[in-house]
Amino acid sequence: MKPVLRLLLAALLGCAIVTDSPAQVVNRPPVPNWISVAGALTNQPVFFRRDFLVPPRLLKSVLLVAAEGQGEIYLNGQRIGEVIGAAKVIGLDLSGRLKPGVTNHLAFSVLNPTNTAALGVLLELNADLDQQNWLTSDATWRASALADPQWLTLGPPPQWPVAVSRGRADQRAGNPFDPAKAFDAYNSWKLAAGAGQATDPATFTLLPGFKAELVRSALPEEGSWIALAFDPQGRLTLAREKKGLLRLSLDSVGVSKVEVINDTLLECRGLLYAHGALYANANNSKTLVRLRDTKGTGQFDETTELLKTEGGVGHGRNHLKLGPDGWLWIAHGNNVHLPKNLSTNSPLRNFAHDRLIPCPWAAGMFDGDVLLPAGHILRMKPDGSEVQLWAGGLRNPLDIAFNEHGDLFTFDADMEWDVGCPWYVPNRVLHIVPGADYGWRRGTGRWPAWYPDTLPSVVDIGLASPTAVTFGHGAKFPAKYQKAFYICDWAYGRILAVHMTPQGASYTGTSELFVGGRPLNVTDACIGPDGAMWFTTGGRGTQSGLYRVSYPGPVTPDYSRRSGRRSWASMEDMQFESAVKDLYAIGIKPSTNDLTRVPELVFQAQATQGSHLRHAASFALRSFAPSLWQDRVLSETNRWAFLNGMLSLAQVASPDLKERLLKRLLTLPFDIRSEEMPRLMSLADMERRGAHLSEAQQIIALRILTLIFTRLGSPSEVERQACLQWLESSYPNDKPRVNQLMVEALLYLRSPLVVAKSLVWLRGPTKIEQPLTPLGQPPQINIIFEQVGSTASEDLLLYPFYLRYARDGWTPDARRAVFDALDRAERLPGGRTYFTSIANVRKELLASLTPEERTALGRSAGSLPAAATKADLPAVPPPRFVKDWKLADLEPRLAEVGKGRSYEGA
Repeated sequence: MKPVLRLLLAALLGCAIVTDSPAQVVNRPPVPNWISVAGALTNQPVFFRRDFLVPPRLLKSVLLVAAEGQGEIYLNGQRIGEVIGAAKVIGLDLSGRLKPGVTNHLAFSVLNPTNTAALGVLLELNADLDQQNWLTSDATWRASALADPQWLTLGPPPQWPVAVSRGRADQRAGNPFDPAKAFDAYNSWKLAAGAGQATDPATFTLLPGFKAELVRSALPEEGSWIALAFDPQGRLTLAREKKGLLRLSLDSVGVSKVEVINDTLLECRGLLYAHGALYANANNSKTLVRLRDTKGTGQFDETTELLKTEGGVGHGRNHLKLGPDGWLWIAHGNNVHLPKNLSTNSPLRNFAHDRLIPCPWAAGMFDGDVLLPAGHILRMKPDGSEVQLWAGGLRNPLDIAFNEHGDLFTFDADMEWDVGCPWYVPNRVLHIVPGADYGWRRGTGRWPAWYPDTLPSVVDIGLASPTAVTFGHGAKFPAKYQKAFYICDWAYGRILAVHMTPQGASYTGTSELFVGGRPLNVTDACIGPDGAMWFTTGGRGTQSGLYRVSYPGPVTPDYSRRSGRRSWASMEDMQFESAVKDLYAIGIKPSTNDLTRVPELVFQAQATQGSHLRHAASFALRSFAPSLWQDRVLSETNRWAFLNGMLSLAQVASPDLKERLLKRLLTLPFDIRSEEMPRLMSLADMERRGAHLSEAQQIIALRILTLIFTRLGSPSEVERQACLQWLESSYPNDKPRVNQLMVEALLYLRSPLVVAKSLVWLRGPTKIEQPLTPLGQPPQINIIFEQVGSTASEDLLLYPFYLRYARDGWTPDARRAVFDALDRAERLPGGRTYFTSIANVRKELLASLTPEERTALGRSAGSLPAAATKADLPAVPPPRFVKDWKLADLEPRLAEVGKGRSYEGA
């Protein structure tokens, strides 16, 4: 949402605006006022009401209430809770109770037997990422000492007078709304710390027809539970966060017996019963072991270490699953190093950072010590004799699961501190395929999901704290929920059901809330032998609970036992699946030097535009020696086949092929103004210039250029000049993704024009005029681009981030524009890394100024002193609460809305 529209919407909602995201710890929620009723008496009931609009898309909503006295809380006319006292807030999760996209209303009745009643309210409407709004109690609320007959009904609110403010809650001692005591949505898990009892399932939000029950609340000596697995006898094994394993025997009443079956393994995040044994991935022990009962006593008397790994334990050794092939499949986070006995036949090979500009702050950023391939998926024989690296480029995949067709999926974590940064990627569901690199890199080196050498998500979730995943196979649920992919969110206290639809060689998906609670810090989940979903809560030493979700109503037969064939939307999708399976089967085999073994299917598939089929073709092609197919690629006449083949070749070619690859790439006409060419150029000009590259083809071409220089060697001076001539005339343009790649390439190539040409993107939407001219000829035609430039935080940080490397082309106007962009960026929402990065970029730009330039720029250069040091820079900026906006504040601007502007893309 654009900043101005966000302010207007918030004013209409009556919400306080905070330049914050729910994951950001830099800024704090606004502070509510204590409100009362004018003329109210001691021991007299008073009434309050506030109507508000709920965003159409809601991640989480938490209501925090305190009262001087005691009272009742109503939402849309229904009683939802009570509040007693002003020393501590009551927190209610309204996520499943609010009506998105329409007006809702809160109402309160409060009685204070010893004084005049007063109320404090803070409502969080968390619509994900930068769309967090707050509703606070203040003097705009309606209040009365007389109950109106309509005070709880929908429709126009009662015509009561406005409330009387008694001042902000933080102006008194013992503020109950202190963020250290009143936890927002992201910190709901803290409510489970020292709770003494697991959350009551009666408070959960559930889908219609489903039932939740608390099977057991962990006793203090039983620890905090982080993983679970049913054994072949139907008993439940629980992993304690600190050390050891518990076994719970179950009967029709509940838990009949609890016993310790291991007291040595440290933090077993993954448990799996398979092949007559229990496999446990013990994170803090840094090992995966196999436990066996060889004597039939019911106790594990044999422990065999199968996989030892080095590295950290934060994003560590996670869950494991049994694959359809009988192998073990293991998820590791980005702090775990690859095992030393990794098979040379692993599908994922040849991974590299593949960015022209490295991360400059890697050592100081979160996960600064991460090694490639970062988070990864391993495939291991049950006896540990062979370990393959299947896929990588992940951050922290806690768990993996196979669908009924044998396709593998995970729920990968974001870096929430990076919200607002150009390198931020949200939590997302990924389809895991052999040899894939999903682009996680430390710090600023993160690949965008649209890079052609990575793969997109099935569905982006937004903010979350991913833990366990499982499919609904075997559940006694309605068919839709037997097929669903369940993903657990620890911080926000929810389990989402992801519904997937086949598309091409992969899937697309949508998500819905399956279970929600506060707190509900879910650590693991599975479908039990009884057809119910079992899940645990816990982690970070918090109170744990074991829950069971069932569906008492009639259900269809087990979906997972049906035919393994997909329900394809089209014949084309079915052909995609067949081709992809054939290509992966080719690629998984060892490389061969027999040219006749390179199937024509591989070359044909290179001509595709689909990302998953393109990846499968590249994976198959790269399994053969490059000498067998490089000539075929370099002579390819189909443009898509040529570009995709070149992308594959650049990943595996030897450095002596660099010059040949680069020359062939530069024969392509790099021209982004495709829609203008037929209208403005003569046929002779078009034939002489050649057909243009589409936007998607330009992105591939620029990635090929990156791979040539990062993998095969830096350019010679002749090559550098040739690349500049190829790119500079097409920069900037109206394609943001192309520009992002081009500015990085032009800075790497030391373009003298990149500073001046980038200013259009820093100054916001405008029109630019450039010549459209064949290379080496005088300008002939001018093209006018419509409204390029950006007000997004990602662009306002990205261009200064790169331009600080430029040493030539600076003018006072250019310097001023860059500092102004950073100032504008700092006023937008973002996580802590976002603000730290702005400060770091500004500091480096300031350090490059001469004293004369600093004087000329004045305040445009920022407020840092000339001799600023790292110690002078705060790690994070101070809280950025803006204002409790009222509609009257925006009336002058509202009067101008609609005059002379376009609402397209607002």
